[in-house]
Amino acid sequence: MADGEVRRIDGAAGSVTRGHGPIANLGMPAMTMTFAVIPNGALDKLKVGDKAKFVAEDRSGNTVITEMEPAR
Repeated sequence: MADGEVRRIDGAAGSVTRGHGPIANLGMPAMTMTFAVIPNGALDKLKVGDKAKFVAEDRSGNTVITEMEPAR
């Protein structure tokens, strides 16, 4: 799981912009980017500034968040 902070939520698009640390399984360095979010209702539990751990995967050339949990 990677660490990140919510910067923007777009419920209509089903996406979240987050600043994040390195995502090892994708070979991605730390940056800020927008991800599609797959878990239904996951965006309803977030607010800007929240810190959360997440799993991101490449799905047909799109990077999507497939799991998310609050940072402890």
